[in-house]
Formats: sequence, structure tokens, C-alpha cells
Amino acid sequence: MAENSSPVMAGPRMDRLPMTRTHYKSFFLLAGGSFFDGFDVYLAGGVLAAMAAAGFSTVTGNAAFISFTFIGLYFGTLLAGYFGDRFGRKFAMKYSLLVYSLATIACAAAPNFDHLVVYRTIAGFGLGGVIITGYTFWVELSPKKTRGFWFSALSFLINLSQPGAALLSLIAIPGYGWRSMFWIAGIPPMIIWFLQLRYMPESPRWLEKQNRNEEAERVLRQFESGAGELAPVEADAESARDSGKTEGKKVSLWAPGIRQVTLLSIIISLLYLTAWFTFTAWVPTFFIKEGFSQIKTFGVTFFIMLGAIPGNLLAAWISDKVGRKKIIIADSLILAFVSLLYGYSANVYSMVIFGFLFIMGGNILLAVIMGYIPELFPTSVRMMGASLANSFGRAGTIVSPFMIAWLFNFGGKAAVFMSSFIMYLLIAASVAVLGKETKNKSLECIEQEIEAQEL
Repeated sequence: MAENSSPVMAGPRMDRLPMTRTHYKSFFLLAGGSFFDGFDVYLAGGVLAAMAAAGFSTVTGNAAFISFTFIGLYFGTLLAGYFGDRFGRKFAMKYSLLVYSLATIACAAAPNFDHLVVYRTIAGFGLGGVIITGYTFWVELSPKKTRGFWFSALSFLINLSQPGAALLSLIAIPGYGWRSMFWIAGIPPMIIWFLQLRYMPESPRWLEKQNRNEEAERVLRQFESGAGELAPVEADAESARDSGKTEGKKVSLWAPGIRQVTLLSIIISLLYLTAWFTFTAWVPTFFIKEGFSQIKTFGVTFFIMLGAIPGNLLAAWISDKVGRKKIIIADSLILAFVSLLYGYSANVYSMVIFGFLFIMGGNILLAVIMGYIPELFPTSVRMMGASLANSFGRAGTIVSPFMIAWLFNFGGKAAVFMSSFIMYLLIAASVAVLGKETKNKSLECIEQEIEAQEL
């Protein structure tokens, strides 16, 4: 390709590209790191049930384990957001996965429960940056016409971790004990971290916002290499104009227009993560309380977690066709009623069926939300906006284990899932009122539209 003498214009140049070798490399490196966020969610559920059965912890101790993990996630998420916008998306990755890996290995060797909780807090601190960086990074790299498909595909690979972790729990814990799961979760991230550090390019959109145009140009040529004939940059004149207009501008998360996005993102993250972890982190415990053996519990849970596969495949198929806003509203309403059905399930067969549907619908929602929130924020505050929203979700999960334990003791699983019903209804209502469609729009065009709004 001939040298481009025009301004960098990273957004329009990235959006005109098909998926290239550099795209695929970045995609799998980000998926490989973010995989352990989903893996860790179910690791907690399986390990907690096993520790309780072995007498290493209690129900109250398990609640503390989850809450302190999320305290680490909360602060790790916020710090990653600051680092990502200030020093770059790649910089935010440098510490996140490594800290998680080392702390998780320490969990495997923890001599007592108190030490385990400390190491989990540190692991959560590292893990907090992994998922936010992964999704935000990928939103900035993927072409606009297929962005919905590709962040759903990213979510699909990440959420293979759920049935994967369930299967490994079924195999590893009965044979090798609960500590084996921490070894399995701790060692592979080190390898992924090294590969990311060596082969992952920085976001050209972020580089351009920092006036690091030479670096942005080098990265853009990596993506453009081997792409064949490319449409003129002028084909996306609106994005090009906006890219130049906003370069270097100070942007606040609470500026007119953007504050609407900030408020909506906080509401979605708080309600969704609280409702989601109500199920995923506690479902093995629910089956243990029903009198199931560990092996039977992990076998049933493995089947339920298989719902993640059709959920993510469906999200990838419809995301660019239907649009993010419509999917979030419709799926939230469906999940609200599935929550009720699961909560009032009277036998194991209905619990398994509705649990499968819950995981399926939840993964559709997760795949869309995790890409939708970063799409809405301007490039200069995208990491901070997404991490702030996610931190509120993490804050909800810090409190929710104790709330869920109280609800379960008070009214059983019916009371627990009535709370999920309410939260999903509120998500649907919030997006209906405050949400904006992002389907087939460049990030620069979305930014321009958002900043022109008043709340």
C-alpha cells in the first residue's frame, strides 16, 4: 500500500478494514486473557461448595470470600480505567493478568482460610483490569459493520470458560481437591500475559488522541497490511471530521450528553452484575443445599453452564442485525421471568431447564452489554467510563453475597430470584428511556452524537 500523506484518522481507517491477520492475532490474545474472568466466576462457585463440604469454610466464610474478591475487583477495575486512558490500553494489560496469575497460585498454597481471602483480594485486584481492558480494547479495533458480531464472538470464547470450569471442577475437585482449581486457573494466564506483552499492538485510536501520530501510523499499517484494495478514507467523512475535531480535547464523564451515558452505564452494570452473580456464584451451593452430592452437583451445573454456548452464538448472529438497544431490552424482560420460574422450581428437572435458559439469556445480555458500554464513551475517557460503570457493578457484588445469604435463609431460592426479577425489569426500563442505538455506527460518529445531547 502506498504511503498515506493525509492525517492519521485512525477511526475511519480502522472501520473500512476487513478482519486482517493483526485483527485475528489481537482477538485471540484478548480472548485468551479475558477467558480467566469467566473461568474465575465459576471457579469460585465450585471451590466454595467443595470447601464448605470439606469443612475448610462455612456459608458465612464463603460470603466473605466472594465479597473480598469483589473488593479487589472494584479497586482493580478503577485503576485499570485510569491507567488505560492515561497510559494506554496495552499498559493496563501489563499488570492485570500477571497479578491475577501470581495471586491465584498463592491461593492454591494458602495454609488457612484467612490467607486464602487475602490472596483472593489481590487476585481480584488484578482480574479487575482484565475484562474491562479486553472489551474496551477490542471495541476500538473491530470494524464498525461487524463490531457487534466480533465483540459477541469475543464474549463467546471468554464464556466457554463457564462450561470449561464446570467440567474441570467435575474432574479435578473430587480427584485432587479444591486447591487444584487454583493451580489450573493460575498458571496459564502467565503464558497469555507474555504473549500479549510481546505481540499485542496498542490501540491506534488512543494513540491518535494522544497526538502520537507516528506510532498510530505504524500500528495502522500493521492492520492494513494484506488487506488488499481499500476504500478511500473519505468514505466515512463524518467520522474523519469528528476524529480531527475532538483530538486532544479534555472530556468529562459528567459533561452534557456524556453524563447520560455514564448514568445509564452505571445502572446497567450495577443491576446486571449483581443479578448475574446471584446465579453463577451460588448455583452449586443451592444444589448442595438440596442434598446433592458434589459429583452430582458439578455434573448438573456443567449442563446448565452449557447454555453459555448457544447464548453467545445467538448474540453474535443478531447483534449487528437487530441492534444492541433492542436486544438488551427484550433479553432483560425474558431473564426477569426466567428468574421467577427458576426461583419457584419445585424439582431438579425444572431447575436444570430454567437454569440452562438463564445462562443462555444471561450470556446474550453479557455479550451485548460488555461491548455496548465502551461503544458509548468517547475514546479519551472510554476506559475510565467503562471501568467506573463496572466498578459500580463490582460494588453490588460485594454486598450481594450477604444479601443473598439473608434472602436464602429468609425465603429460600424463591426470595433470591425475586430480587433478580426486579433487577432485570429495571435494566429493561433504563435502557428503554436512556439508551441509544449504536448498530453500524463508527465510534467517532457515536461520540459526536453523544456529546451533542443534553440530559
